[in-house]
Amino acid sequence: MNRKFTATAIAALVCMTTASQALDLKVDGQPALKVTKMQMGIQSPATNACPAQAKQKIWVFTNKAGAVPIFIARDGGGVAGPFMVNTKPTGNGDFIGVYSKTLKIYQPIDARYRASAPKHKQLSNWVALKASCKIGLGGNGGLKK
Repeated sequence: MNRKFTATAIAALVCMTTASQALDLKVDGQPALKVTKMQMGIQSPATNACPAQAKQKIWVFTNKAGAVPIFIARDGGGVAGPFMVNTKPTGNGDFIGVYSKTLKIYQPIDARYRASAPKHKQLSNWVALKASCKIGLGGNGGLKK
C-alpha cells in the first residue's frame, strides 16, 4: 500500500476525531450536555371503568447534570411540550432525570406515544396507551358496547 496514502488517511481520521470532540465542548472547555438515551413507559388503566388514570414516565440519561427540554408525540400527529427534565447524578457515574405525569382517561383510547429531545437528536421507544372504557361511571353510568 502507498505510504503517502496511508499517512493521509491517518491524518484525516485524526482530524475528524479531533473535530467531533471539539464540537462536544462548550466555550469554557467543559463537555456540553448530551442526552445519551431516553426511555418511556406508560401504565394503562387496570380497569374498564372510566374516568380512569394512566401513569406516564420518561427517563432521560445524560453525560452530566443539566436541564433537557423534551417533547411528547402521538403516533399519527400531535406534539406536546416542551417539558423540562433536570438530570442529576445517580452515584454510580450516570446522570438521570425523570418526567412523570398522571393521565386522566375519559373515553376509549388506543394510541402510541414517544418522547424526544430534538436538540440532542434522541428519541424514546414507542409506548402504547390503551383503555376500553366499557363501563362509564359518569352521568348515566351504563355499560358501553
